[in-house]
Amino acid sequence: MAKQNIGSLYRKFVAQLREIALLASANNIAEYDMEVFMPPAGADHRSDVMALIAGIVHTKRTSAALWRRGEKLLAAVENGLLSETEAIIVRRTMKDLERERKLPKRLVEELVKTTGAAHHVWIEAREKSDFSLFLPSLQRIVELKIEEAEAVGCGGSPYDALLGQYEPGMTAEMVEAVLSPLCDFLKVFVRRLGTGNAPKELKIRLTAKHQARISKDLAKLIGFDFRAGRLDASAHPFTSKMHPGDVRITTRYDESDLLSSIYSTIHETGHALYDHALPSDQFGNCAGEAASYGIHESQSRLWENLIGRSREFSRLLAAFMTGSGEDYELCLPDEDSFYRALNVVKPSLIRTESDEVTYNLHVALRFEIERGLIEGRIAAKDLPEIWNAKIREYLGVEVPSDSVGVLQDVHWSAGLFGYFPSYALGNLYSAQLLEAAVRELPDLWLRANGEQFTWLRLWLYDKVWRHGGLLMPVEIVTQATGAPPSADAFQRYLERKFIEIYQLK
Repeated sequence: MAKQNIGSLYRKFVAQLREIALLASANNIAEYDMEVFMPPAGADHRSDVMALIAGIVHTKRTSAALWRRGEKLLAAVENGLLSETEAIIVRRTMKDLERERKLPKRLVEELVKTTGAAHHVWIEAREKSDFSLFLPSLQRIVELKIEEAEAVGCGGSPYDALLGQYEPGMTAEMVEAVLSPLCDFLKVFVRRLGTGNAPKELKIRLTAKHQARISKDLAKLIGFDFRAGRLDASAHPFTSKMHPGDVRITTRYDESDLLSSIYSTIHETGHALYDHALPSDQFGNCAGEAASYGIHESQSRLWENLIGRSREFSRLLAAFMTGSGEDYELCLPDEDSFYRALNVVKPSLIRTESDEVTYNLHVALRFEIERGLIEGRIAAKDLPEIWNAKIREYLGVEVPSDSVGVLQDVHWSAGLFGYFPSYALGNLYSAQLLEAAVRELPDLWLRANGEQFTWLRLWLYDKVWRHGGLLMPVEIVTQATGAPPSADAFQRYLERKFIEIYQLK
């Protein structure tokens, strides 16, 4: 086939992908509305709408016409008729399409319908702290995810088929090889910190209205573009990208704890900065998408913790909090006490509000549980008992109710099995990336006026964001830092920071 014909074929291929992505973004809007604005009585209708759209998207992505174009383009790749970028897009798209072609349309539609309806069941169950209300929905979701894993197949654990959707190239054994020694280190380190001089905890009461104002101003300070996004409240904070020009984030307001909403907002803003920066001209193909969920989490965790809980940021945050309100006053402790209060290490029940040291222990126990569910070694009905035992084993605390235990996270009601390891990987990536950024930007904290956020965003754009999904996660981290991903930088970061805070030798 002539090169000009190959060019025309490629343009039709990516145009078709873009059309499919437009349909998928309609479902993203419907889901965002469902979680933020929709009245509960609309759940069944909304799940029907979303299932219909998902079915249409699946039909288009598995169509013979798209597949034939892709096969012709693969042949062109082998003959060197496409650019390097085009070749990557074709290969990765065909790999994704091959996976999707293995899934029956019925399964795709039922998963969307079931999880759409399950979301409001989960909310009610959590509010009433009654796992039995959610159990039938969860049992069906697990059955459907097992069916999905079996349909995709991967030769190893069925969990690998789900994990690979979020972290390409990653397997359950690889995750375990990272998490197991990391958790061993963390358990010992937590005990070591227990012998130190612990900071005093800080709870700041403030109305939801005023928290919303602070959250919006903080997101804007860090770099969130409100011309291309919005900030709302939801039961569980999340980020939803329709397009780089429409990125929406949510937070959760607890009037007894201002810092909870602040750090939820910073976390989701980290996600949004990445989404805003993805190449909009590549919308619909891998070049316009994140490299992986672990890379995405590295951005949110970097801004939330490595930046947001640093000594330098604590000074900026204190000035910001005390100077941002006209009709309320915030009384904060002295500078050092405030910084230390932002970094209390205390094993707790809630993952999203846990400290940097114990956070990965929460991820590890969830990984073990959901892997057991998908491999058939754990029954959903036994989850509260298993959950409570693992919280006791990993964190040494007792679970008083389902709402702060097995029902605390939205992920299983959304069918996101295989997602949790991305949180731990994101923590490791974030420490390695920031360590490299500080080497290259030694004056990063020279000016505590917000300008450093521009410098850091530019560095992240060059090293991470502009690549979209053209590079694998390992390639992004290795190219940006000069070393393959590992837990070394993360452990160095924890030891350096918390030994000083806890005044250990």
